[in-house]
Amino acid sequence: MKKNKKIQHKIEYVALKMLISFLHLFSINTAKKIGFFLADVAFVLVPIRKKHIIDSLTKSFPSKSEQEIKKIAKDVYKQFVCTVVEIIFVSKMTDEQIKNSVNFQNIYLIEKALKNGKGGVIMSAHFGNWEMLALSFGKRYPLSVIVAKQENPYFDKIINGIRSTRGYKTIYKEFAPLGVLKALKRNEFVAILADQHAGVQGVYTPFFYREVSTPKGPAVFALRAKCPLYTGFCARQPDGRYLVNFEEIALPDTGDDEKNVEIIMTEYNRILQRHIEENPSFWFWFHRRWKSQKPK
Repeated sequence: MKKNKKIQHKIEYVALKMLISFLHLFSINTAKKIGFFLADVAFVLVPIRKKHIIDSLTKSFPSKSEQEIKKIAKDVYKQFVCTVVEIIFVSKMTDEQIKNSVNFQNIYLIEKALKNGKGGVIMSAHFGNWEMLALSFGKRYPLSVIVAKQENPYFDKIINGIRSTRGYKTIYKEFAPLGVLKALKRNEFVAILADQHAGVQGVYTPFFYREVSTPKGPAVFALRAKCPLYTGFCARQPDGRYLVNFEEIALPDTGDDEKNVEIIMTEYNRILQRHIEENPSFWFWFHRRWKSQKPK
């Protein structure tokens, strides 16, 4: 069984390398057009989680028509393909191009955190191009990002190779408790994508009119380190660049640790929902975000 898995991983790796080499034959704009065509084909012929996406969108945007929901769903496929193509072309970008690809608003919040010497936790999401946010930010400030290890070790090597050589350090989830606190003590920033289902270990908070299991980690780290806590989501702009608007979430002090975590993550979901409502197709609706209900 392990041998078959290894063969499968190698085949997937070769296929990915071939795709990268093929797309590099074109300009990034042409590669995106090819990607958009494939996204349209996939939406019809290979509808991965299409029913789930449409169902989630329908429940999240009850005032939108069936036609509007289907249009957003198709755009979700295109936006994801766009993100993949952009990441593939990072290797062709200079450090200066990566740095200038993102317009950061409210950057004074980051500068203030550095002066205080405790670093900061940045909560982001699978929204727009989250990798470009980290790569560009990492050209300006010391950054570590919590990541999950890919099942395919060859994919993991490629992805983390791009991350570590072009902008920032990574901390695998299993080493997060120690790695995050060490990074904050060094007056660094730690970015966490907090928009996935957290299972029984999460805290249930409102998100698009339903309760969802939300990761506790970002809140726990910030409360323990007594460092600033921010949200930042990378929205794609018409000119091909990106916009990130940092917002600070004040650390509550109710005297109840669990309540403090719940307040923080509720506010995170509220801010994320606002960004998704402005650009619904930018979020990665492929996630099974509402796959469990709050225990009674």
